[in-house]
Amino acid sequence: ALDSAPAWTGLRALNSDPATMRRHRLYAESSDNDITRRFDLLRTLMADTIEEHGILRLGVTAPTRGSGTSFIAANLALAMARRPSSRVVLADMNLRRPGLARMFGANPPAPLSDVLTGGAPVSGHLRLFGSNLAMLLNSKNVESSAEMLQEPATAHALREMRQQFLPTLEIYDLPPVLGRDDLLSFLPQLDGVVLVADGTRNTSQQVREAEDLLTGRTRLVAVVLNRGEVRRSVFEIIQGIRDRFFGGRDKEQV
Repeated sequence: ALDSAPAWTGLRALNSDPATMRRHRLYAESSDNDITRRFDLLRTLMADTIEEHGILRLGVTAPTRGSGTSFIAANLALAMARRPSSRVVLADMNLRRPGLARMFGANPPAPLSDVLTGGAPVSGHLRLFGSNLAMLLNSKNVESSAEMLQEPATAHALREMRQQFLPTLEIYDLPPVLGRDDLLSFLPQLDGVVLVADGTRNTSQQVREAEDLLTGRTRLVAVVLNRGEVRRSVFEIIQGIRDRFFGGRDKEQV
């Protein structure tokens, strides 16, 4: 399958900083530590749903800012890319507050808005990390991000990327659900989302409000509870979401 997209292997390499990645708890190689084990498990648990529903474009979001969306999106992309047959794109679509470039210690070649408005080709912006992970990074804030995400030019740029590089999975680091319409503006470009809930920050009401906004608009692929301290009310809400979206199927909770 990799041989079907020679453009992929011709991408320029990403100049990342391993020390910076470690500070942000990003690990490319599978090793005997708790983080890689958890994300490899999440990857495997999600695999059936992704295959069953033909999910190619996967968003990662949270009810509010600071819930760890970028951490989850980056480590999930790294875990997915550890599969030899994969070809994963990780894109920073939190245009108002981009963070992935900082976490990888990398400098984006240009503002991502240049690509999304059609001013620059996506092939010149994508950077290859290892063999199986390509990144669309950004470091320049876009205040009118919701409007840009709704523009046909954005959908066209991502469609061109898909046709040229044939990724097996696209992962989008997205803005939070609540507060602004950025996330809702991008939902038509997605096949499903992962909802991240922070056990130390998010209230049960916030998680419920996020669920209400997503219901009927997209497919919920997984709910990830981030950080260790768990408020009982939040955990109960997550269990309720799981039962409603997955019909009470007996699957291990992540």
